[in-house]
Amino acid sequence: MPGLLIRVLSTGKTGTKFLSNVFADQGYFSYHENLYLGEPYSAVTQYLHMLSDLWKKDREAYYALQSDFAEPYVGAVAEVLAPGPRKGAKKWRSRLRDRFSAKEEKARYVIHTAHNLTPATPLIERALEKAGIESRTLILYRNPLKTIHALYLVEGKFTEDQVAYRMRPASFSEGDEGILGAASVWANLYQMAMDQRRHYGSEKFRLLELERFSNQLSYAQEIFEFCGLGFDGAKFSRFSQQELSKPLRAAKVDSARNSHLFHNPNFVFSADEREIIHSRIGELLRDYSIDWERCVEDYVIFHGKEKAKLGFESI
Repeated sequence: MPGLLIRVLSTGKTGTKFLSNVFADQGYFSYHENLYLGEPYSAVTQYLHMLSDLWKKDREAYYALQSDFAEPYVGAVAEVLAPGPRKGAKKWRSRLRDRFSAKEEKARYVIHTAHNLTPATPLIERALEKAGIESRTLILYRNPLKTIHALYLVEGKFTEDQVAYRMRPASFSEGDEGILGAASVWANLYQMAMDQRRHYGSEKFRLLELERFSNQLSYAQEIFEFCGLGFDGAKFSRFSQQELSKPLRAAKVDSARNSHLFHNPNFVFSADEREIIHSRIGELLRDYSIDWERCVEDYVIFHGKEKAKLGFESI
């Protein structure tokens, strides 16, 4: 059997690097963003935006679309899964930052946590089936206020030569600016991911809440079991405790303990701004069983108390 690909859907800014490193620490071939980047990257991004716009406009046409767009990506996956010495996905512009030596019994699995190919799921599923590669898909999310906070700080500012959320489909920000634009990006992406889950069935898709995964051993084990992967609980606990005890980064450096806070350590959504965000995403929170009041409490405590302990100025 050619193997199994485990993909992760998200908006980004959700702990994808941490998740990738967890799988790698367990001994699997795990990639963050460098398994496949596409050639040329600008054309790939434009095509993904087209797919997103089609999903917004016509779901039936979106799932029925025929294209060979995903074949290079699946080819990169098949290359890693192939028996014998592994060259990674170098010809697909891999920087090979996340190469790990997997034991033979784990070599038939590949984990890929990059978020950018989320809109291409139907094309990827079709290409995987053609190649005889099985798949499992995780929908990764965390406290939406923290994700939207990061999206707004990193992507939401206009400049003279850049448009806000320019790396996102225009239809996903829906013409909204600033904070509401970030909320719309979040809502559209997670609505798309949930729609894909309904289309393909929950037996192939699983929701993954980052906060629970990071701190609950039993929950992490359930995720591994869904993926069909062996799980070393003691190793997971050591890795998680070690990573979560590290300081959040205060500059843009390569670290599994990522943080967007260095963009503006003092920024925090006000109560009124949190209500604006809730007005946009409230309906979708129910689909994900997200407790909004708990999210607000966690967000306020983090920015009011925990941030200072992590080396950032308090509000």
